[in-house]
Amino acid sequence: MKFPSILAVLVTAMPFIPIMASAQTSAQSVSPSAQSERQGATTGLGSSHRFRSAAAAADHCPGDTIVWLTGSKLIYLLPGAAKYGKGSGSYACQMEADSAGFRNGGS
Repeated sequence: MKFPSILAVLVTAMPFIPIMASAQTSAQSVSPSAQSERQGATTGLGSSHRFRSAAAAADHCPGDTIVWLTGSKLIYLLPGAAKYGKGSGSYACQMEADSAGFRNGGS
């Protein structure tokens, strides 16, 4: 029984290697946040619009109300709300949160 040489196998496989590599790269390079940023934050707020502190959010959007985003239910809390700044979440500008589909979750 005769086996093909390694060179013959590599030459046969070469046209497929770049296609497979580019498919992996493009799938990995677009995160949900990056996609959101490209769409103008119309389907959610990207990471550059979410902040760990209210001061950082205020620097990003001076004059806007800083809200506390909570969970994945597209809810935000206004300053003065009992759970504002507590638990898992991030700060954002109210106008950006509104345009991204978030809504006021009450006080």
